[in-house]
Amino acid sequence: MTAPFIHCYQAMEKLGKTTEPSSTDGTVSIKFIYKEADINYGKREYQREEVADLDFKQGILRTVLDGGFRKIPQIHIRVITIRTENVTYLQYELVDGQQRVTSITQFLDGLIPLPKAFIVGGQDIGGLYAAELKNKYLGLYTKILDYRISCVWYENISDIQTAELFVEVLNKTNDMKSQEIRNAIAGLFSTWCRDTARGNPDVNKKPHKLLERTADGKMKLFGDWKLRGRMEVDEWLSELSYMKIHGWKSGVTQVPHTKWVKDIQRPGGVYESKFGDEKDLLSLLNFGYTIIKASQSDYKKKLSPMLSQVLILYANDLKEKYGKIIPAKYVKAFFKVYNDWSCVDKKLYMNELTQNGNQMKEFSSLFGGKNSNALGTICYVLDKEMTKDMSSFGIIEMDQRVSFSDEDIYKKWKEQGMKDGYTGDALEFEYAVGDHYIPRSEGVKLGGVTEYDNLIVTSDVNNRIKSNMNPESFKEQVA
Repeated sequence: MTAPFIHCYQAMEKLGKTTEPSSTDGTVSIKFIYKEADINYGKREYQREEVADLDFKQGILRTVLDGGFRKIPQIHIRVITIRTENVTYLQYELVDGQQRVTSITQFLDGLIPLPKAFIVGGQDIGGLYAAELKNKYLGLYTKILDYRISCVWYENISDIQTAELFVEVLNKTNDMKSQEIRNAIAGLFSTWCRDTARGNPDVNKKPHKLLERTADGKMKLFGDWKLRGRMEVDEWLSELSYMKIHGWKSGVTQVPHTKWVKDIQRPGGVYESKFGDEKDLLSLLNFGYTIIKASQSDYKKKLSPMLSQVLILYANDLKEKYGKIIPAKYVKAFFKVYNDWSCVDKKLYMNELTQNGNQMKEFSSLFGGKNSNALGTICYVLDKEMTKDMSSFGIIEMDQRVSFSDEDIYKKWKEQGMKDGYTGDALEFEYAVGDHYIPRSEGVKLGGVTEYDNLIVTSDVNNRIKSNMNPESFKEQVA
């Protein structure tokens, strides 16, 4: 074992003698974290975004220098053994305790000062930076380096086990945000979502062009969308993906969304070894770029996260159903509906009900939550106006035959053994409908037209839930 390893551990006899996952209680010095160790204390995907303010950080420094019986709460560190032909060495990851540790290391890096009016041992050190403290009061500077924090050390745990530890145990009872949990889950989807939303210089990847930001951090294409944190765009993309795959009119809420992200990436999950929907989701983002870019400046003021998602997803529905749309015409029509149905003078909503049977209010009020009632009602209004004048929505039909004939549906139903083509469940003909297995937008070459070979018979309920989902993904969902 290397010297730093011995320096950090208590109960060393428990460590290094097994390849089984293990944990050991001990302590760690600030000097080890700051100077001696090869330690990662803030770059892993499961780490929370920095939320601690200056008062919190200076409070940690007060505890270190003059805390008395008060101690900094326990931190958790993962030990990674790196073996080569000639040497074995150790790396470390700070699994939990980033805010506590970086409060001290940022002071040592000269980024923040000590709190004002701070007297320790009769010495007024208020407002001093690390270099000043070192020059004037070396003993107090050394006291910081020698300070020891209670620590749990983990050995022989994998990336997935580390992420599970962080999400399911260490942060189970705190105020961890839902998207922080989703980002913390180790897997192909979480990595794709984060890297597509932010870019990743480590793998030379830039953010998707739809999600690019200006130098001051604002969204380039989204008008007045004011970001509250670095994970907000991650969440927007994760929600968009969930809504596309599950049928966006069904809505999205935090608990099922997070459960889905966990399930698809865990052992046995559909994305455990391959992110099968990456191509479809990138295609949606590329299409979304043309839609958002077509929004004129006066429209961009309304482009909230939810409205932009609906704007893209409804346009994608039209494209998949009818073949092609003209983005500029579609955007103009969408916002005309938005304005007309939000107008308190026109009151178009007065004689309408929401999906749950309540009196409809202004259209704009529906964009406050992504539940099935709001999204279903939004879609109802858009469909109502779109069917009055499809061309005004920029629709260019590739195939005028929208529906399959009853004769073809009956024939296919019999061929399927009078069962649902997606679930294999028994299906009575009165509840049977014809569905385009390959969406019509895929074109003639790929079979996405109203032809018998592209017909699958399913229940009316499944047809509505599936909407424009990828058929293979839908099969996996309902299997």
